[in-house]
Amino acid sequence: MTAERPTGSARLAVGIDLGGTKVHAGVVSASGEVLAETRVPTEADKDTDAVVGNIVRAAHGAIDEAGIGSGHLLGVGLGAPAPLDLGAGVILTPGNLPSLHGVPIVSRLTDALGAPVLLNNDGNCFGLAEARFGAGAGARVCCGLTLGTGLGGFLVIEGRVFDGPHGAAVEIWCSPYQGDQVEEKVSGRGVARNYKKFTERVVTAAEVARLARDGDEHAAEAWREFGRDLAAPVAYLCNIADPDVFVLGGSMCKAWELFYEPMVHEARKYINEVTRQAVRIVPGALGDAAGMLGAAALVFSAPADL
Repeated sequence: MTAERPTGSARLAVGIDLGGTKVHAGVVSASGEVLAETRVPTEADKDTDAVVGNIVRAAHGAIDEAGIGSGHLLGVGLGAPAPLDLGAGVILTPGNLPSLHGVPIVSRLTDALGAPVLLNNDGNCFGLAEARFGAGAGARVCCGLTLGTGLGGFLVIEGRVFDGPHGAAVEIWCSPYQGDQVEEKVSGRGVARNYKKFTERVVTAAEVARLARDGDEHAAEAWREFGRDLAAPVAYLCNIADPDVFVLGGSMCKAWELFYEPMVHEARKYINEVTRQAVRIVPGALGDAAGMLGAAALVFSAPADL
């Protein structure tokens, strides 16, 4: 949504969603209203200075479009692919941002933007956005998973991300499942492998979804099996966190209708009775804006002395 121009007392933040393809930046109010937003190419194949420059350009573009001065901003939030060193403000080794490996991104952006910068991984930013503004709004505890080429997790308690002491809380992708890491089953690779098991054909998860909607029973069963596999991490996280709301997001949720029913049916067998009666398991509500909104929400959920 688009808000009116702020007054001098408005609480605003810049949220930046950094991906391998594009940088999405927006000026956001504490209630989740977007005053302005910009998208620029990441150009991840270029050198460090070029990529950092594109991040700064996206942020300045949103600020200029909003027509505000730096005095309106509480700070800047950055959501970036993991792994990250949150304490040092450093991007470590994400495969889709090779020129940013080891870069102290927080200090670089603080200097360039003249505002305090907070960093977290993109999955946590998705979760924080949904917990504050989206499908989990109003929940005391909101946790969930992001489903795509990999598997991410998040836990938001009383409106703040729980990072853990090392910044790796709820990173369950490497947990054991059926003799492998759970990510190998609960990801796009998992769906593609399910379909190959039935047909010997090698296709993408998106293609399996198309085939399922066109009546291919093997494709439909590949997605149902994905749903049953997804039930395991859903049930484990529900039993650990006792959430009000469990939110699922990521590109795999575009095929929600193909896996939701078997996932929920299986998960509810293994969620403890008290939580099972209360928890809502839902898709994210904010779409592509979630990463940017969640990055901004890092600022709003930070201690007052940011």
